[in-house]
Amino acid sequence: MTTRFVLTIVATLASHVALADPRLAVQPKTAKPGDPVLVTVTGATHTPKGTADGNPLHFFRGRTGYQALFAVPLDSTANEIAVDVDGARPAKVAIRAVDFPETNVIVEDEYANPPAKERDQIAEDNQAMLRAMKAEGAPMFTGAFRRPRGEVTSKFGEWRTFNDGHRSQHLGLDVFAREGARVNAANAGTVTLVRGTFLAGNVVVIAHGGGIATAYFHLSTVSVNEGDIVQAGDEIGRAGQTGRTTGPHLHIAVHVPDGLVDPATFFRLPIAPAPQAAARRAPHRR
Repeated sequence: MTTRFVLTIVATLASHVALADPRLAVQPKTAKPGDPVLVTVTGATHTPKGTADGNPLHFFRGRTGYQALFAVPLDSTANEIAVDVDGARPAKVAIRAVDFPETNVIVEDEYANPPAKERDQIAEDNQAMLRAMKAEGAPMFTGAFRRPRGEVTSKFGEWRTFNDGHRSQHLGLDVFAREGARVNAANAGTVTLVRGTFLAGNVVVIAHGGGIATAYFHLSTVSVNEGDIVQAGDEIGRAGQTGRTTGPHLHIAVHVPDGLVDPATFFRLPIAPAPQAAARRAPHRR
């Protein structure tokens, strides 16, 4: 076999590799309303464009390709969600119905039936938290997200009736924590909100980039300020029972581009951004 013939074969194989279609994978393949879904695209030569259920996906560079997250709507009644990425074979996520549990909770009356003034504050608090959780930017993290330690005392999606009256859905994960226990950042990011709120008590929101944010409720004290850059495991405050609670614990919420999602599912996803220089730590101002 001549050298010229061998070089021709190599060039042909290389061209086939270069022209190979991107490959699309989703995880989990079966999800419930409120779950986050991770979309991974490998073999793409540039940032992919795609949609989930017709809504645009926001990709960031991953270790082996590109990744994006979306939320299955809490009110979804669909049997499946179609995921489409330019140049790749489409994927589908099967959606299983779920009956979220119901429970009755007794709290102080002002928290069960807030007067008008407090209802206005609650609305302002919710808007501030959502704005802080929607902060955009490139991923600031390189490692896995870490769920706070402790026994889960209340799951995502639970419906609560307060004092046999007001009913609301629990959009986070409650983890048992003793009063004053250290609370750590689930991953690297920028503190986008530090706020004393009526229902959630003292709150810290961290935007991690890639459309991901985490929020920590009911803190007794806060150790960071807005604008601080934190690394995974940094202390951001201490657990407590500020706001509407029945005892000391940590409520953690997770937001992806399409909304709040079940943290229990989120922390199991293999999110792996491309290696990058660690963000320089900003001093925690007190």
